[in-house]
Amino acid sequence: MNLRIDLEKLRKETPHYTSGKNPREHQKDAFQKMSELFTFKNGEHKAGILVLPTGAGKTFTAVRWICKNVLPKNAKVLWLAHTGHLLDQAFETFKENLLEIPPTRNTVNIRVVSSASEHSKAANIKETDDVLIITTQTAISNTNVDALDGNGEKRKTAFEKFIESSKGERLFVVLDEAHHAPAYGCRNLLIGGNEAKEGLRQLVPNSYFLGLTATPSYSDARRRGWLWEIFKDKIIFEAKKGELIKQNILAVPNYIQRNTGEEFEVSDQQYNALVREHKELPEDIIEKLARDSVRNDYIVEEYLSGEYGKTIIFADRWFQCVYIKEKLMQKAKERGLNLRVDAVFSTSHSGGSVEERNRRTSEENTRILKQFKGNELDVLLNVKMLTEGTDVPDVISVFITRQTTSNILLTQMVGRGLRGKGAGGGMSKEVANIVFFVDNWKRVINFAIPENGGTESSEPKVRGSYPIEFISIKLIEELSRKIESGLVFSNKPFLESIPVGWYETEILVTVEDSTEYFREYVIVFESTRPKFEQFISYAKENLSVEWEKDNLDEDYAQHQAEEWVTKFFSEEDNSTNTLDLDLIKIARHLAQAKAIPAFFSFAERDSHDLSRIARELLQFNEFDVQDKLFSIYHDSAFMWGTFYRSYDRFKTAFDAERNRIYHIHRFGSEPAAAPVSHGEENNGYRELSEAEKKQVFLRDNHTCQACGKQKDKGRKVKFQVDHIVPFKFGGETSISNSQTLCSICNGLKGVNEINFKVYRTPLKAPKDLKPLLKPTTSSAEMIDEVLRRTLNTFYHCQAVSDIICDVRPRSKHRYHWIVELYEGNNPEWLNAHKEALVSFVQKELGYPELKELEIR
Repeated sequence: MNLRIDLEKLRKETPHYTSGKNPREHQKDAFQKMSELFTFKNGEHKAGILVLPTGAGKTFTAVRWICKNVLPKNAKVLWLAHTGHLLDQAFETFKENLLEIPPTRNTVNIRVVSSASEHSKAANIKETDDVLIITTQTAISNTNVDALDGNGEKRKTAFEKFIESSKGERLFVVLDEAHHAPAYGCRNLLIGGNEAKEGLRQLVPNSYFLGLTATPSYSDARRRGWLWEIFKDKIIFEAKKGELIKQNILAVPNYIQRNTGEEFEVSDQQYNALVREHKELPEDIIEKLARDSVRNDYIVEEYLSGEYGKTIIFADRWFQCVYIKEKLMQKAKERGLNLRVDAVFSTSHSGGSVEERNRRTSEENTRILKQFKGNELDVLLNVKMLTEGTDVPDVISVFITRQTTSNILLTQMVGRGLRGKGAGGGMSKEVANIVFFVDNWKRVINFAIPENGGTESSEPKVRGSYPIEFISIKLIEELSRKIESGLVFSNKPFLESIPVGWYETEILVTVEDSTEYFREYVIVFESTRPKFEQFISYAKENLSVEWEKDNLDEDYAQHQAEEWVTKFFSEEDNSTNTLDLDLIKIARHLAQAKAIPAFFSFAERDSHDLSRIARELLQFNEFDVQDKLFSIYHDSAFMWGTFYRSYDRFKTAFDAERNRIYHIHRFGSEPAAAPVSHGEENNGYRELSEAEKKQVFLRDNHTCQACGKQKDKGRKVKFQVDHIVPFKFGGETSISNSQTLCSICNGLKGVNEINFKVYRTPLKAPKDLKPLLKPTTSSAEMIDEVLRRTLNTFYHCQAVSDIICDVRPRSKHRYHWIVELYEGNNPEWLNAHKEALVSFVQKELGYPELKELEIR
């Protein structure tokens, strides 16, 4: 991208030009302070930072001042930015301000350089360029290149020749997002110092550095030191965000998070790209989110149930825009509301077919956008069209329909709503609603979150949520494994699954020509804390300079991390299979910050001991247990709801822990997990040995897996070991293919293959319930045991979590019974037979008092 402008011709074509955009008071103050520092006298090097919050016009302020004060002096301008969109923003701002250049200058050449196809290549840089707008990473890679030409002489890159040509004319360097300056590559580019190589300060002594940032503060003292070493004149001018809000230049952001309740997961390969390579969600996942009608209906309902006013909705696909638009208008009409909605999206976002691409023309988009700006529309949906370059200051609310790993994209979307009433936001605008729609992900993904009121910050962006999310996902994963295996008991104290704390790392990463700081967490358990401490002591003294680089070689890092895992940790420490990634985070932090990452203890850990709760409730009857558990789960003083996200999961986790405590009380030892079978061929024996049968009974807590019957004191129960896959159909005689059933349940199961150790039905459609409604053959059986067996057989697994019933005269559950199912079993399958079930209990099981049966 290259632009050569004949300023003299441009002035003649616009003889009545008046300043296109009037600077605000804080920008005028910034102009004055920059003029006081950068006097361009005596060739003295000056370097300072301009601090303006996002929305306060950093780019405009710098470009307007450069056009009036730098370019007229024939100085060259080097504009450095860390992302392509910032290059484009600077380029457009220069074009808008060309006529601000005084008549003493008649031409100007502007070039934009990056690795992107729409920009010029570094090899095309010319010494005659006046304004070079280039990504920092491209500038770094084209400086101090160790290469020889055909004559064996050191080869100079086009960028180095441009820098050399500026020695006699002055060089004015602008670093956008100046908080990146302390990074290894960036600081060496600016001031040198590594391996005796010179930076711009040494190469062009009469150079000037202007840093642009939202805030220059740092939590790390070493990085603050580097910042002031580079920008030795420190802060030139700072506009406080609070003052700009008081002046109504910025609106107060009101962050609203809405959980859709939808669950999603990613593959191992996708997870690796997201977490290890810091990439965005893959396209197929984004497509799935966009097509999810339940999510889209939730977004529609959120808008209609709130007071959001003029709103921009950021969507991901054209069909999502169309769906939400039509639903909004339909639902609004049903409620008697006159809601005006439309959408803009480019042909590149419209799909692959000709029909899809023809759905929207640029003329239509222009017309619709004009209507929105003119308040002829209330809601405007878009796909990647309003993140930058579109100014609609009177927007009251911004809806962000999915999470993103891109801090840049998030900042752009949030920024669409931050303009205050003093900056064209409308006389009544004081607050900007920023509504985030989030989902439940089965792994911890490093999604970007807004910080410091939604403004760009020099503090590292948080990749991933507060570590509580990690705890939640880990606990749910463990619970799912137990349910899938059928072994719903714990084989270790609950607190061993809860971390003692976490390290907070801050690292700088360059991905595809874009550089950002990230804050990431390393979760630490009681068993791993001393091992992490040992690793950190070792790494402090033994890391190579390679680890300091923001574009660290992934293969190099992975190889070293795998060696460290083997050296300092055991196989049991790596249950999440992310230990190598954790060590890479710590090593990069140590190398870049020259300091140990801060450790934060999980203060609430001891108050979330499910083992203690299980011990305290072990002697209580089931009705009291349910009441107490329900109260504990919903008590705001605890995080059980955050950890498990549903009461059913919490109850299942409690059951597993209670089974463990019961096993210890009954048998004096921790329950042992059953050996895993790997599908060996049938060994020819029909029965397990007595020792193997004992293992099965111990594993299953001496409980019938179909009806829940146990050997209580004074009660005789005959337990049998059943083949899950029947022997006659090739089922192996092994512990893994065995389950504990009472003799009645085993006889009724017969030669059917039913795995009562599994808690989620394998059926695609419900069975016929009628043949299963059989009275008990034993007077010793309890009514709830018969009902449990019937329902579990109906679902072809152990689907029933609990049956709440009580025959005591004054009990609320004497007439109203509740059947609770494990997650994944559709209660509607049973609700269709509720009348038959009530009749079965009343007549066949001899309990006429039952009036209502609730299934959930």
